[in-house]
Amino acid sequence: MKSILKKKPRHEVISIRLNEDRLKLLERYQKVLSEQRGREVSLGEAAFLVIEERVEGMDRETARHEMLNAPTASLFHIRKKWDSERTLSAAEWDVLANYVQIGAEEETQEPPLISPAIPSRGTYIDLLNAFEAVYFNRQNRASRHVWSYVRNLGDSASAPTSQENGPAGVQALRDQIGSLQEQLRTDKWQRPGSVGRCLLMAIRDEGLDNAQLDQALGPFWATLWGLAARGHWLRHDRQPVRAIVPNEEDFRQRIILPDPVRSADITLSFTGVARPELAMTVDLGPARRVSFAITRYPELAEFQTMLVEWRMERSWNGRHFVATSRKEKGTKVIMLSLRRNEVSIEFAEQEWTALRELCAAAAALPEIERWLAELRLEYGEHG
Repeated sequence: MKSILKKKPRHEVISIRLNEDRLKLLERYQKVLSEQRGREVSLGEAAFLVIEERVEGMDRETARHEMLNAPTASLFHIRKKWDSERTLSAAEWDVLANYVQIGAEEETQEPPLISPAIPSRGTYIDLLNAFEAVYFNRQNRASRHVWSYVRNLGDSASAPTSQENGPAGVQALRDQIGSLQEQLRTDKWQRPGSVGRCLLMAIRDEGLDNAQLDQALGPFWATLWGLAARGHWLRHDRQPVRAIVPNEEDFRQRIILPDPVRSADITLSFTGVARPELAMTVDLGPARRVSFAITRYPELAEFQTMLVEWRMERSWNGRHFVATSRKEKGTKVIMLSLRRNEVSIEFAEQEWTALRELCAAAAALPEIERWLAELRLEYGEHG
């Protein structure tokens, strides 16, 4: 009785209406299939085989569309999946590459106009190498995009308007990649065109399956994820990539933050802002009666970078902070402006040095280091 009631697999029967041109094309394909198989192939079977031949591409496109409709949850899942399994589907690589392009090419910060450089030189080197790894492992040796890549990487003058894809195009692209890699290693480096777009095109159209993409792109995962998370932040209301529902397994829900750290009159203290955010307060002591708080990770990341990298030869002109130095009575005086608060604070040189050393020591505390590392993964490349 159970075998009778057992649900049978569902097979839909559908009918389609074709115009005359499409019908003739299907009949021609039916004839080809019959000759190839040495037997008569019906018109319906020919239509079925057309769909079967495209099923992998249809599945990839459908999955990509569904994930892009829920980008935060999708990217969070992609990150956790890579961390645990180190393998992604082709559609997941497509989605990641979509946000890598945004992170690499939108709202870039290029010194000296804005500091620091975001994305950084090292990021662009990795991104160019990732594109090279995908392209030169392509399945179709005559890539139809070769001259598009050349143009997107900034060499529109030598690229022909036609889409011929012979050895000349491959060699031109190889030479261009080598030239850009060399240029990125100089002090006067420049952003290498739309390399994010090139990577997205290569992942989608050069025929690599998910296992091949894992192998080619695995060495560059940290850079690609940092760009993708930044792309999400840029595109979706400055929000990080994290679980939409608070996650009880998040270590930040249970971590005990260290006591404030002090040097001379300066005190740094940390607070979990509605956890999982982290805020840092700088108190300049009772004599100055000045304090300020940094409550957002992108600001905190830039603040750390400014303290480490700025050497006071010229002004620091950042997205969140402006810093200038001047000589006064034989010593340097630093003026720090907080853009968001529209507040300026003056530091003597020894105070600035103490602040720099104190922030470095605080960032090295295990609890703070771990918290900042997680925020870096959620927000992507900043500072």
